[in-house]
Amino acid sequence: MMYRLIIVDDEQIVLDGLKFLIHDTVEDIEVVATASSGREAIAACEQHYPDIVFMDIKMPGINGIEAIEAIKKRHIDTRFVIISAYEQFEYAKQAVELGVSDYILKPIRPDKVTEVLHKIIHEITVERKQRLREIENREKIEKIIPVLEHGFIYSLLLNTDYRDELTKYQDLFEVKNEKGYVMVIEFGEGKHSELQNKIGTGIKGQSFYPKVQSAIKYKCKCIVGPMIVNQMTVLVYENHMDSEYEQRIKAFELADAIYNAIKQLVDSNIYIGIGSCYALEKSKNSLEEAMFSLNRITDEHIVHINDISEKDSSSDDYTYIDIKEDQNRIIKLLELGDEEQLVNAMKSFFNKINKKFHGDMVDVRNTILELMVMVLSCSYRNDLQEEIVGYSSYLNELNRLESMVALQNWCLRKVSFISEQVQSKKGKHISKVVLHARNYIDAHLREDLNLIDISKEVSVSPQYFSKIFKDEIGLSFVEYVRKKRIDIAKEMLRTHKYSVKEICYQIGYNDPNYFSRLFKKLVGVSPTEYK
Repeated sequence: MMYRLIIVDDEQIVLDGLKFLIHDTVEDIEVVATASSGREAIAACEQHYPDIVFMDIKMPGINGIEAIEAIKKRHIDTRFVIISAYEQFEYAKQAVELGVSDYILKPIRPDKVTEVLHKIIHEITVERKQRLREIENREKIEKIIPVLEHGFIYSLLLNTDYRDELTKYQDLFEVKNEKGYVMVIEFGEGKHSELQNKIGTGIKGQSFYPKVQSAIKYKCKCIVGPMIVNQMTVLVYENHMDSEYEQRIKAFELADAIYNAIKQLVDSNIYIGIGSCYALEKSKNSLEEAMFSLNRITDEHIVHINDISEKDSSSDDYTYIDIKEDQNRIIKLLELGDEEQLVNAMKSFFNKINKKFHGDMVDVRNTILELMVMVLSCSYRNDLQEEIVGYSSYLNELNRLESMVALQNWCLRKVSFISEQVQSKKGKHISKVVLHARNYIDAHLREDLNLIDISKEVSVSPQYFSKIFKDEIGLSFVEYVRKKRIDIAKEMLRTHKYSVKEICYQIGYNDPNYFSRLFKKLVGVSPTEYK
């Protein structure tokens, strides 16, 4: 590769000598122009875009330093080498401070010229390779972005743990935002309440998806999910805002801008539901609200969850999102097999929905039916068969129940039974490796346990052990250790023989404050309140 060089000096003998020397000694350099003044140097650079400029300091009119300042404004990548006599050395130092690569003293030594040029060529080559690598890496990242985004959105939609995907995305792009909200965008024909041709619109959507995705990303910093049937899910990053109303207005204005941008690209009706702003790890809440908002659209095209005017005043204290959170917690406790907490959570849930719906059997029955659908989905995941669960008769049984007490007792029996069956199923499929690990953990709960040490104990890699332990036990290694330690803590608290601090240290924790926070998070009450 040839590098372009311009030589600037007011002495013709210097220009000719340098040009001849460089031509004979440095193969990769082409002298594209010479100049005898600062003004000529500036004009030559505009014409030839040099990689390197040899610049004399002392010249008539515009001197070398002034010429360098003017050229660098237009050619920031050009490298400069100062040519100066000994008496001009102070000027040379000033030029070096301006970012000049090197300087050559007169009388000029040929070996110094070749040394300086080879050094600069090496620097330019390294810099260009680095720039090329950055471009290639950026292209690779651009290919990874949709994979990460789609993986995150799928995890969000399927109600699985999406925190790993979110962390990877934030780390990769150095996203500092801690909050966000979800928009769900739906495409179709006709009014939203009578939306038609959803599948056909979804098929067409695959063709206009890239343009729509780009239009959304141009408007805001966000994660854009794939087109699923006729819907797209978008998580918008948000900075902290003190006012909910201010944040809502901002979200609505963004949705309106997105709506107008997409309208220019798509021959379809567009509807957008917006959820509230939450901490990113609670994005599921915003998704539920966005879906709820979308389903409440009538004549408008955009609805925010907090603008829905037809909310039942009785729902102010216990919202739709609260119901979903409690239902999800019940399912998690079912899979954990914590009978005590499961029963308490169920009773609390019944009390809340009774109060919310003022004892209306239809609304309570529908809410419990929704919970049972989630319970049955959990039983499918754990491979429980019809002959064990008997789920085909659930709907008829549920509809025959005429009192609130009978309805709730029936639900409690069914959920408790399925929880027992899930634990039994897990117990029958524990491998020798996981059984060994579980026995070791149970025997060393009061010690400092970590995944790597347990993996060594059972002679498998940490990654493989983590997977099979979660698959067979139903809990991650950390979740299992926490559960066992909290179970021991509850037994010790019931005896009233130990202080909270003593229990903390005996079950393997070093910080009583951390233990108390963890206990309250998992049990629902603090250790001092537990009976």
